[in-house]
Amino acid sequence: MNEYKSKPIFRCVDDCETQEWNHPHRGHVKWWELINGDMTSTTGITMGIAEVPVGVSPPKRGHTHDAEEVYYFLSGIGRVHIDGVETDVKSGVSVWIPAHAEHFCHNTGAEPLKLLFIFARDKFSDVHYCFPGETEFK
Repeated sequence: MNEYKSKPIFRCVDDCETQEWNHPHRGHVKWWELINGDMTSTTGITMGIAEVPVGVSPPKRGHTHDAEEVYYFLSGIGRVHIDGVETDVKSGVSVWIPAHAEHFCHNTGAEPLKLLFIFARDKFSDVHYCFPGETEFK
């Protein structure tokens, strides 16, 4: 057996620390980093679950980052805003978001909007975020 072969990693949301933004310029979202080289012995991909609660106002602006991102919606209904274009989403829908595209999700339903997010980065800390709305509203 190859001693350098990577071992499988199994993680459950219950094993992850809850991260959260609740800010007028960033919106309100909770997330859990499942696969992340900052915490797991993994490379090449970062993946987690995010949840946008019911009844919260969307941010005036979205955020950008230097990495492509994929969303896969697990439950709920909502709207994704990407570079000013709004698209309705629901369970079973996926979207690829180009690097540097300004984007955010808004929950339009009666249950939390849950999604899987994926970056082609070793670590979540390798994804560099920018919040255009924060510089405009200071």
